[in-house]
Amino acid sequence: MVYIVDDGADYRFLVQQVFTLFLPQHPVRFFADGANLVDALNSLTRDVWPEVIVLDVDMPRLDGFQTLVHLKQHSDWQSVPVVMMTNRTDRDYQQESFRLGASAFVPKPMDLLGIKTVMTQLCERSGDFASLPRLNQPAA
Repeated sequence: MVYIVDDGADYRFLVQQVFTLFLPQHPVRFFADGANLVDALNSLTRDVWPEVIVLDVDMPRLDGFQTLVHLKQHSDWQSVPVVMMTNRTDRDYQQESFRLGASAFVPKPMDLLGIKTVMTQLCERSGDFASLPRLNQPAA
């Protein structure tokens, strides 16, 4: 199960299309912000937890950094890999993400092909995100 946390309805729609058309074997669940994610995690049993959480950095209520801190401070959720994603190119965002415990930080793709590439890589990594594209690096 992949959890996508992003406040952009259009972006969530594109990601949903990618999973429906190209990654139907991977269940996905969407949240409009970090607060919605945290509320949902509080009510889940361990057998339905996500394999990976993809967090947008800039969101209302709980932004990506605040959500990441919340996840990493909770003993039950610490081990869930979190991939931070943003369209910002500031290295400070990347450094802060890793400092707070993110497993990876990737540029946010904004077109269907880019989303397909990144989401396919996420689903195939099984927790090993070292080879994902990073800021200022071309996608493999």
